[in-house]
Amino acid sequence: MSDDLKRDGNAFRAEDEADLVALLGSRLCHDLVSPLGAIHNGLELIELSGSTSGDEMALIRQSLDAALARIAFFRLAFGSAARDAVIPQRDLRAAISAMYRESRTEVIWRDEEDRPRSEIRLACLALLCVETAIPWGAKIEVTRNPNAWVFHVDAKRLKIEPALWQALGRGAVLADLTGAQVQFGILARACRALRRPVSVSADETHLSLLV
Repeated sequence: MSDDLKRDGNAFRAEDEADLVALLGSRLCHDLVSPLGAIHNGLELIELSGSTSGDEMALIRQSLDAALARIAFFRLAFGSAARDAVIPQRDLRAAISAMYRESRTEVIWRDEEDRPRSEIRLACLALLCVETAIPWGAKIEVTRNPNAWVFHVDAKRLKIEPALWQALGRGAVLADLTGAQVQFGILARACRALRRPVSVSADETHLSLLV
């Protein structure tokens, strides 16, 4: 782990942890407002013009696809994970492809196995954590070893907030999380419940995460 991420601290008490349910609601609303708002604007343009142009329909289609992709991915990341549910890898690849199609990020999914939904949930939460570090885009390679998901991130520049990653490594939920950071709290709590250690290392252009 890099020097920036090695610093440890006292674990928070349960009553000091963030309200993850409320933060999740904020996160879902924030991420879906933009594409749904674009759909609304496209429909308004159609109503005002009295006709349907290719540009207007393209805007609506792109925004609707983005909203549906986000909802499908959020269902995997934030939805309940039944013990015996299994996600086919083709379905997961389709969800990831749709999620990042219009972004500057490329996700290379190396795992070929169908996995329990509980495992896919961890991987999707980890991807959302990685997203916070790559606002300018990146290449993310995801593999699976016998014990953990492994994420290797290469970018021209990373935005690392050490406190988030330090808490994740300890399985702690910070008290001052925002809605955009709720995935860190949920992943930390899930890993703590499963007794899954988390390992993080990062520098200015590379990040490695084991979950």
